[in-house]
Amino acid sequence: MALELPLPDKDDPVWTSAYGFVVRKDGGVIRLTGHETFAVKVTGEQTNGAFAFMDGIIEPDHGNIPHIHSKEDEAFYVASGEFEFLNGSEKITAGTGDFIYIPKGTRHAFKNISAEPARLLVFYTPAGPETFFLKHGEEEGRRPEPWPDEKFNELVDILGAHNMVLLPSDHDWD
Repeated sequence: MALELPLPDKDDPVWTSAYGFVVRKDGGVIRLTGHETFAVKVTGEQTNGAFAFMDGIIEPDHGNIPHIHSKEDEAFYVASGEFEFLNGSEKITAGTGDFIYIPKGTRHAFKNISAEPARLLVFYTPAGPETFFLKHGEEEGRRPEPWPDEKFNELVDILGAHNMVLLPSDHDWD
């Protein structure tokens, strides 16, 4: 290919620096939160704060509770199964191959409505919320149990430090 464009000098690091990275299928740090098992695959530390990525298995009829992220957008890709998402006051049913985007400051939640465990990919931009899972999720090896209200009440300040605010659940969502 012969491009007739101004190109960086041959000594420019653009030609030799490899700042990208790969995370293998079994890579990441596993954390359990209730009936969710997440592999934190990419952290803000790895991307200079640009984004984070997690790969989750959610047990049937489980998910998270309504909340907002005050500084981060969150996106989801349904890799398997079927989920119900809360987006503000709107409910969205999403299945395998569907993508859901939630801008910062928007009330949201999700629940696996499949009969089997389902896989959900989660993206944050900029990065940040993944550090909550790393610091406060339970380590692999235990069967995930639902977090009781007392656990969430203990975590309110910690969640706030991670730019997350829990919101009351309405009866339509539970």
